[in-house]
Amino acid sequence: MTLVRMVALTISDEVVRWASPGCKEWAEGLEREARVIESDWAALRWAIGSTRVLLDRRATPLRSLDEVPAATQKLVEMTRRSAGYNLAMPITCGLIELLGVFRARSNMGRAGASLVVLASILAGTYWLMERLRLKEPWKDQIYDDRVACAYFYREQLKRFDSTWIYFSFWFCLALNFYMHDNDVSYLWMFAGMFLFTLLVTHQRKQNNQRRIEEIDALLAERDGLG
Repeated sequence: MTLVRMVALTISDEVVRWASPGCKEWAEGLEREARVIESDWAALRWAIGSTRVLLDRRATPLRSLDEVPAATQKLVEMTRRSAGYNLAMPITCGLIELLGVFRARSNMGRAGASLVVLASILAGTYWLMERLRLKEPWKDQIYDDRVACAYFYREQLKRFDSTWIYFSFWFCLALNFYMHDNDVSYLWMFAGMFLFTLLVTHQRKQNNQRRIEEIDALLAERDGLG
């Protein structure tokens, strides 16, 4: 086996290893294809191209309604945990900038600090309400009814996206820095953070839509059997 072929197969094996649960079969199919390609260099190009699988983070497909409660619990726990983590940034920045409102030596500085304080209150309130909205899974009886749980799960997947929360917070933070230093690089920093947030959100929307389609198919199948 040539070195080029070994590199190609190594890349393919790593793609299979690190692929998300919902993309395992896809990654394995690409890996099998890499093994049968006759040209070593073509196999390497194929293996490199297969790394795109790693950008698609999908959960394991739902095959029955019996799997829905566990998937719903995972989503709820992740949402509650994420809301708790997200609270740290606005609280920290808000407290720091609250002091900045009083310490600022210019109206521009006070305005920038006030913007961050207001954005922190908005973001913190949203994430706190999001955390309080969802009960801890072991306290919620909805998981005992798989059909009701499926509709609850579907509702959570369709909930309003929080991108605007990130947008408003990062915008105010970057604008505050710009007001203090008149440095346009801070606005570029904001643009980069916002674009990254949009990409992550777009991926999540796609995954949620696939999940909703799976749930609809399972519910339709149940109604058909009924």
